[in-house]
Amino acid sequence: MASQESEPAVTVAGDSEVVLADAPATRERFPWQTRGFTINCHSGREIEGRWSGVPIAPVAEAAQFPPETTHLLLTADDGYRVCIDAWFGLDGFVGFVCEELTVEGGEAYALRETPRFLAPEIDSSRTIRNLSAIEAIELQPGEDARDYETGH
Repeated sequence: MASQESEPAVTVAGDSEVVLADAPATRERFPWQTRGFTINCHSGREIEGRWSGVPIAPVAEAAQFPPETTHLLLTADDGYRVCIDAWFGLDGFVGFVCEELTVEGGEAYALRETPRFLAPEIDSSRTIRNLSAIEAIELQPGEDARDYETGH
């Protein structure tokens, strides 16, 4: 159990809380999948990779996201935050392992920061590396999601 505590973890909060990690407990509770994603980094680099991890939808159900949830507030371990529309976020994925980024000495090895939030309909500049939390929130009409975000 102590080794699981040293693994990076993501706290997912709705009406209850779920903790995800690259650990047997997560793999047993949620479907562990591999999905392909292309990330266009701010540096101009494009990374195509196969990520292994957990889809958001079953985690959202386990965390009991309230029906009035409009957005997901994603937070990295350095405090960086983005707020994305729940409609797109629920199609997202928490990637713990990227096959292309785990080759030590490989060109992209330094970019392997995980866990990472990934979603097919989200601009890859809004993916979060070193993800630490996902929170279900409700924005009121006219409220701007960017007010919840921090810049890098």
